[in-house]
Amino acid sequence: MKRFLLCLAFTSFGFAQQPVAISPLPQNYQTIYENDDLLVMRVHYGPGEFIPMHDHTAFPTLFVYLNDSGPVKITHDTGDDPSVIRPPTHAGAFRLAPGMSERHSVTSQSKTASDFLRVELKKIPADDIKDVFRGEVPVALTPGAHAEFSDKALRIERISCPTGPSCRLDRIADRSLLIALKAESLQTPNGPVLLNAGNLRWIAGGDKRDWELSGGSQFLRLVLLYP
Repeated sequence: MKRFLLCLAFTSFGFAQQPVAISPLPQNYQTIYENDDLLVMRVHYGPGEFIPMHDHTAFPTLFVYLNDSGPVKITHDTGDDPSVIRPPTHAGAFRLAPGMSERHSVTSQSKTASDFLRVELKKIPADDIKDVFRGEVPVALTPGAHAEFSDKALRIERISCPTGPSCRLDRIADRSLLIALKAESLQTPNGPVLLNAGNLRWIAGGDKRDWELSGGSQFLRLVLLYP
């Protein structure tokens, strides 16, 4: 299936979007969920693997790292200094980046695999994310839901349930994406499910049903605040 680069023209009334076809991504990128607001890909770079030149859309993007891994070299096809090094990553950390269309190759310099989610924010206001934000893993997790990033368009919460009894997920009015950071058990309104790191659940805005998190579980919740 072809993916599309959306050229965004922002006006005071919203967005005008013009789709432009781009080449399919390498098999390292697998789409695991998509709706009107976002597209989620699971990404895997093998140890020392080279991924040839490919294109990414210009949407602001949230990267959620699922394991500890070493550095990765990213080489762009334009610019005076086309190569940058993505530093080592840690399971449970995240990075929020402004929108920027990219064409690059990837060379893993890690002795271990690199696994992460790439969450493309398709409808966030074009002027919202201006700078890179990094959410590091806390040394000590505090029980409950704690916002690690928040602005007028979105909020990113780290949710931790203490070891022991299950915890009820706080109900919120806004639509959200729940991302498991390790193997979890989740009691959904439709019954229990077992999740692995990187598994997702979309929760519609205004959902009044109960969601129970297993004791010791850890999640990120991406909350969309724009209309």
